[in-house]
Amino acid sequence: MTEPLRIGICGFGVAGGALAVLLARVGHRVTLLERAPQVGPVGAGFLLQPSGQKILAQLGLFDAVARRSARIERLEAFTETGRQLTDLRYGNAGPGLCAYGVQRGVLFSSLHETAVAAGVTVTLAAEIADLDETADHVQVCDVTGRSFGPFDLVIGTDGSRSRLRDWLNPGNGRRREYTHGALWGSGHLDTPHDALHQVARSVRQLLGLLPIGEGRVAFFWGLRRDEVDALQKRGYARFREEVAALCPQAIPVVDELGNFERLSFAGYLHALPRRVHSGRVVLAGDAAHAMSPHLGQGANLALLDAECLARQLAQLPLSDALARYAAERRPHSRYLSVLSQVLSPFFQSESRLLGWGRDLALPLLCAQPWMRRQMELSVAGLKQGFFHHL
Repeated sequence: MTEPLRIGICGFGVAGGALAVLLARVGHRVTLLERAPQVGPVGAGFLLQPSGQKILAQLGLFDAVARRSARIERLEAFTETGRQLTDLRYGNAGPGLCAYGVQRGVLFSSLHETAVAAGVTVTLAAEIADLDETADHVQVCDVTGRSFGPFDLVIGTDGSRSRLRDWLNPGNGRRREYTHGALWGSGHLDTPHDALHQVARSVRQLLGLLPIGEGRVAFFWGLRRDEVDALQKRGYARFREEVAALCPQAIPVVDELGNFERLSFAGYLHALPRRVHSGRVVLAGDAAHAMSPHLGQGANLALLDAECLARQLAQLPLSDALARYAAERRPHSRYLSVLSQVLSPFFQSESRLLGWGRDLALPLLCAQPWMRRQMELSVAGLKQGFFHHL
């Protein structure tokens, strides 16, 4: 390893937690700054793809997380009439491959416990407001005026609305809020299922059920941002009727949730900044490449970023390590970013024509062996670019 560094990590998400563990274990002095008053997950559940499973195994956490998660063999999507759009199977991307539906709380508690055991200093209620970077250190200030550091390196893992990304890219216009998002929550569902199940009504609504282990499923209901208030005013009973018309098997979860207070709305954002590092500041996870969740890659990209950055820091001087990290991760994140931008409007947008085109094209594409394989490699996180896969 190169000389131990004083490292500040801003944001305890998947990328921040994984980096804290990896860097502290090899002797770096790591301080993790989290804006929330307590460490906890945002979101009900996510897909741990084969690409992310490898990194979680390196952290020594995969077996424990997998035991409490649901094994996912395929991704299936249907129209409201029951016509199947996709049936993508992980086993076709490689022998024995699968994904796992994971409760975010399970992964976050594992990362938190492991980080503390590795000697990471975790400081809560520290929302970063500004940085002061000099030739030999970085000082960080939070919104209350507290100062942290000096650090040899600051890593921005502060999510899709990253302040550190804006600091590195002042005036950069490559950030866009989608008009759509989703209400999400979780509940119990007794019916065994090994798939992420999605149902689309044209491009205006998208419902999903993702098994996340221990008899639970994550439920999401996609809609426009400006439709949330109207939905709530119509009442929960009317919402239940709309869900039942689209996906009757989701009703036990909706009944368990019981009211809108137990559902949270998350908007989607796209950002692929020109700069992900300066002399002593670098971005990882959603801060480096925010995108809509339709491809199910966010947490996995965060884990891949963490492994790559930690590996480069172990092999190279700081400036060379950051440059190599950015170069290695750019093709994969760019590929998925472009793919997400292209595909998202076919599932949530204002164009009925796109919905009609999706319903016509997706079954035909899945019927072509070469195209189907590219799709299955992509969702598994194994396709690293338009012409390259692991």
